[in-house]
Amino acid sequence: MPPTMTGRPRNEGLSRCSTDAKNASRSRCMIDAVDRMRPVSRAVRTHPSCTCRGRPLGDPQPLVAGADLRSLHQQRGVMTQTPSVYTAHDIPDLLNTLPTLFGFWPQESLIAVATRGPRRRFGFRMRVDIPAPDHVEDLATIVVGHLSKQGAEGAILIAVTQQQETARDLLAAIERQLPPIAVIVAARADGERYWSDEPGFPADGVAYETSDHHLAVVQAIAAGQQILPDRQALVDRFAAVQDPRRAWMERAADEVLRDVVPLIAHTPDSDLAAAGMQQVQPILDRGLAGERVDDKDIARFSIWMSSIAVRDEVWNQITAETADAMLAFLALVSRSVVPPFEPAVLSLTAFAACGNPQQVNLGR
Repeated sequence: MPPTMTGRPRNEGLSRCSTDAKNASRSRCMIDAVDRMRPVSRAVRTHPSCTCRGRPLGDPQPLVAGADLRSLHQQRGVMTQTPSVYTAHDIPDLLNTLPTLFGFWPQESLIAVATRGPRRRFGFRMRVDIPAPDHVEDLATIVVGHLSKQGAEGAILIAVTQQQETARDLLAAIERQLPPIAVIVAARADGERYWSDEPGFPADGVAYETSDHHLAVVQAIAAGQQILPDRQALVDRFAAVQDPRRAWMERAADEVLRDVVPLIAHTPDSDLAAAGMQQVQPILDRGLAGERVDDKDIARFSIWMSSIAVRDEVWNQITAETADAMLAFLALVSRSVVPPFEPAVLSLTAFAACGNPQQVNLGR
């Protein structure tokens, strides 16, 4: 007997959902990691109050983050002849670039960035919550493990937190475990002052400022990136629907299921994609055009996304040219989808954001 959209026999019904799918929709991870960074390059020189152990910021080898902005515009379907390059001169400049790495200003966070090659090209980067003091060693092992698996040759480590003693211990624990990966920069900051463990560094730290008008942020915004005030603002963009609307969407899904299940039962597997897209495509077209879609449209779209065949048809429509509009529509659906249909919708949402990975953090 052919499977239903849930992968179960048809006689078990479309409304049956695996426990794994439910659990997946509820899982949370406080580590944000991105395999590719925003195409911005950075060359750094020595801050008058900071020298770095064996890795001075005045090293003539630049720290290069990805490529120039030209590649971003090509990904977005927009061509530009003149690449934009941002040069960070010191640790405060690096601190001001942090929101361009994740799409929000990190708080109470450790940021680790992998570098490769003689130009120290930025690659994988991750953000993780500052741990409790007794979990410092465990988190250090996790961070080093991720950097190693990503083939990092060097690492930039920055802790932004009010818990400076914990940050100091965490950076030290990472540095102990990091070899053979080289430490390029290691610093900690509290939003007003920053510190390094370099000999002779001022005990009171060095003052710095962050600004939404910093050149790194301005260039990122000009390139099409959105910078949010904090991680929670990013999570809220894709937050799960809550009561009383959740109850309404559950009822809407039940009504749509009563229409969809008989259609599934009487449609050969070879025709399922076409049958599903006949219902899905008009909803998708309206959503991409910025037109209104109602709750039953959202429920119908969400249910059909649980069909691999139909989901693949939508997946194939996510291109460099459509990614932004797709992400906007799928974010709308993500805020209204109810279990057990969340995983399929959220996977599409994450894929739509792959050209701009800073702008998706489902937290679900």
